[in-house]
Amino acid sequence: MHTRILHKAYMDPAQQTLAILFADIAGSTELYETVGDVEAHRRVAESLDFMARAVHGHNGQVLRTVGDSTLASFTSCDDALLAACEMQQLHKQTPLAVRAGFHFGPVIPDKGDVYGNAVNIAARVASFAKTEEITATHSSISQLSAQNRARATLLDNINIKGIAEPMGVYRIAWEADEAMHTRVAQPVADFTNVNEQTTLELFSAAKNYQMIKGSQALTIGRDDRCSVSVDGDRVSRQHAKLSWSAGQIQISDSSTNGTYIHREGQSPLFVRRETVVLTGSGYIGLGCLPEEDASHALRYSVRD
Repeated sequence: MHTRILHKAYMDPAQQTLAILFADIAGSTELYETVGDVEAHRRVAESLDFMARAVHGHNGQVLRTVGDSTLASFTSCDDALLAACEMQQLHKQTPLAVRAGFHFGPVIPDKGDVYGNAVNIAARVASFAKTEEITATHSSISQLSAQNRARATLLDNINIKGIAEPMGVYRIAWEADEAMHTRVAQPVADFTNVNEQTTLELFSAAKNYQMIKGSQALTIGRDDRCSVSVDGDRVSRQHAKLSWSAGQIQISDSSTNGTYIHREGQSPLFVRRETVVLTGSGYIGLGCLPEEDASHALRYSVRD
């Protein structure tokens, strides 16, 4: 009888849809080795206190702390983002740094904690964040206010166990100068309707290229095997890649010297070892500003 009652309670849970945030301290293992157990424990405790303060200050609930990480829930994705931003701000003047990620999805509340695949997804998405970064899933970004949504840049589409379709992972700018740095890296404007007509036209000194939905990615670099071969002094062998994804044209830099995107009417954007969304029309400089080496610059136009 007792087993049957437990089974019934488990099969009929009261699910809620919440923003689940996972944050952890970067480099805590090395910290214990460099400053010793006592000082490391003090710093980690201070960091966890900062995380809790940020969560409670933005209408969230700390669900659990395990080692150097915190799991929290929010009814609002904007509150989850603001809490993550405050965590980063609080750690700016300390020796430690954090990374955070959140996901919006259904969970099962139980005795002050929550369970479900959304918790696993939040932890997985947080693992994509580098030190002092915030990441979030497509479903989270779609719930943000327009102002906060404009701070997001698509990083990648990943496969997650139990989810049929690839899930978009976004990085969110949390500092004013970072927001300026990524201002031309615009996320999807409409998160419910993917624009199937987005087209890229790319022009090099030797050849013209076009990319539509279903096109193979265009690789750019000095290597003869690249789709777009550019033999410049500052161009890496495998410099960058252009791809069509979810109605966006993305450019991913993998070079030594970085890539400059100079969109018409805007300041140049420097991209290095990251992925941003290409919009409008302008020029792409490989390893230097387009105007510094016009013969190796690429002209592009993205049409919706």
